[in-house]
Amino acid sequence: MHKIPYFVLGLGALLLAVLALRRRLVLRRRGVAVRAHCSAVRRPAEGGPALLTLRYPTPDGRTRTHLAREGDCPAGTREGDTVEVLYDPRNPSRAETALAARRAPWRNHDLFGLMGLSLAVVLASVAAAAFG
Repeated sequence: MHKIPYFVLGLGALLLAVLALRRRLVLRRRGVAVRAHCSAVRRPAEGGPALLTLRYPTPDGRTRTHLAREGDCPAGTREGDTVEVLYDPRNPSRAETALAARRAPWRNHDLFGLMGLSLAVVLASVAAAAFG
């Protein structure tokens, strides 16, 4: 029936996960550590992890903003606290919290889960096209 959209969706999600993992590995290798100020903590009305707004300075004098999930910041981080952030000196808008960027690659359960699910969708759509 509609096998092609699932294949494209699966490939897109797989590409997204690979790029996000690459981003974390690049920041781990060449990221510059700075102290970011937590300027806001937003908790979703429907529950789930909070989003923290982190602001950090770069050497060119600009202040950048990074949104981080609660799980990527030290436990108990509140508005007004500081959080270590790694940013890419080649592209200062590319940043992650140090906690997320320095996580061992095999501990990125969110990305590997997305990769596994995406790969399963791609393989299932290919199998359905070949045998269905």
